[in-house]
Amino acid sequence: MRKHIPVLVFLITATIALTWPIAAYRTGAEANLLRFERFADAAVDRIVRRIGEHVSLLHATRAMFEARAGNVSYAEFSTFIRSVDLERDYNGVQGIGYAQLLLTGDEVLAENKLLTSYNIDKDVFPQTDQPVRTVIVMLEPADARNRAALGFDMYAEEVRRNAMTEAAASGEARASGKVQLVQEIDNQPQPGFLVYIPFNSGQSEPAGKVPGSRAGLRGFVYAPFRAHDLLNAALMRSTELPLLVKVYDGEVQTDNLMFDSGGDPGNFGRAYTVEREVEIAGRNWTLVMSPSQKFKEGPEKGIALLLGAVSLLAAAALAASLRSQMKAVAASREAFRVKARAANEKDLLLQEMKHRIKNSIARVLAIARQTANQSESVDDFMNSFGSRLQAMATSQDLLTRSRDETVQLVKLLEGELVQVFGDGFENYRPSGEDVQLGMKATQALGLVFHELATNAMKYADMAKEGNRIEVNWRMEGQGKERVLVVDWSEETDAAVNEKQGDAGFGTRLLSSLVESELGGSIRREMEPGGLKVVLRVPADELSR
Repeated sequence: MRKHIPVLVFLITATIALTWPIAAYRTGAEANLLRFERFADAAVDRIVRRIGEHVSLLHATRAMFEARAGNVSYAEFSTFIRSVDLERDYNGVQGIGYAQLLLTGDEVLAENKLLTSYNIDKDVFPQTDQPVRTVIVMLEPADARNRAALGFDMYAEEVRRNAMTEAAASGEARASGKVQLVQEIDNQPQPGFLVYIPFNSGQSEPAGKVPGSRAGLRGFVYAPFRAHDLLNAALMRSTELPLLVKVYDGEVQTDNLMFDSGGDPGNFGRAYTVEREVEIAGRNWTLVMSPSQKFKEGPEKGIALLLGAVSLLAAAALAASLRSQMKAVAASREAFRVKARAANEKDLLLQEMKHRIKNSIARVLAIARQTANQSESVDDFMNSFGSRLQAMATSQDLLTRSRDETVQLVKLLEGELVQVFGDGFENYRPSGEDVQLGMKATQALGLVFHELATNAMKYADMAKEGNRIEVNWRMEGQGKERVLVVDWSEETDAAVNEKQGDAGFGTRLLSSLVESELGGSIRREMEPGGLKVVLRVPADELSR
């Protein structure tokens, strides 16, 4: 009996010791799944953020129509779309267009617009049994694909009509279901969809209006999207993600497939398949994601196997077995902690994404309305509004390129000066300590520097040799009283233009940004040598 005791001890110890490597192996598998889910959530974030940027552009376009009470000429519309540079800043959208609401039988009104604007002599198509039509009368850029869509009555097609009906009833952006765009004129068509925003004015809409629409419906500002172009642009933003993506309009069915990234799948089980539902402009999409060959599992499984081998070899040593068990417990706790933290980070990320998109849309709409109120002409509006949008885009670009979504104050200042004065501008002297700005402070101070630079160029001839801008900043105070102080000083040999002191929209915008958004203060003084501005921003606001 005694001779069997070592064998029994070995078997019992080995059996107990092997339970921990098995647990570690499973924990490692869960950690790998969490790693992949983070990549999947990043893909969802990129797609939602990209489409949100396009919807923001549609809101800005509608603001232009509202500012002109709907009387927007082809030349004005074309100039505005060119100013936002769709190909560079909004890659993935086929264009921006306007569909006019007409009574069936009044097609000649749209046909005359096409002939005048685009020199296209064509009939409205297709035939329809509906009482009204929504005819594409403007669509930019006017490339071959978009010219093929001019004159198309979108209300005649059921999927598009349903989306327009929902948009007209809600007054908000609404996406259509899966369609084939009229722009698909080659032998490689892509699935597509459209996003509509209704344009309403004080005038009465045609009789037989769109069901459920609000008063004064005149038409729709809209954007057509080729699904593969848009989603490839969103997913390839910054870095490539190690996953394969399929996007379905609604439920996961073959007929609903909008996008398939393609590529070689990795050798992973169905456990790695992640499914997410997201709302895109009032419509539900389903994203199905699986690992590509570029996805690499962590070392946890290999560590677990090695631990098992060591446990078998050291089964007779109780101390080694105990040590192995302690390591496995620690690894298990850490894995569960990582899992919980990843879940919290995912929820926070989605909430932050929604908050940022809403704030961006609200800011764009507010600037559009105020700029329109202060503009003397549409050209003046488009120039002012376009430059302010570009200032916001410059700030967002700096944030996007930063790993921790912070921006150096000096980089933000230089970026806005180059935007206003051009790459060769050297008439400025920046001086100050290294100050890092968070997202909110970057967007607000970016617009502040843009407004100050625009005024300097407009009123102080600051691009002239000999004139100079000095910008100095420093941190003052201690604890809760600590503030960032920015001194903006203009030195010019020209006569001071008193209009720099007028309380126009630019001045109100500066006050709103510094005082309302950042909780700081701004002081402006006109001196014989030029404008002096002192900004004071609480340090607590800089990191937000």
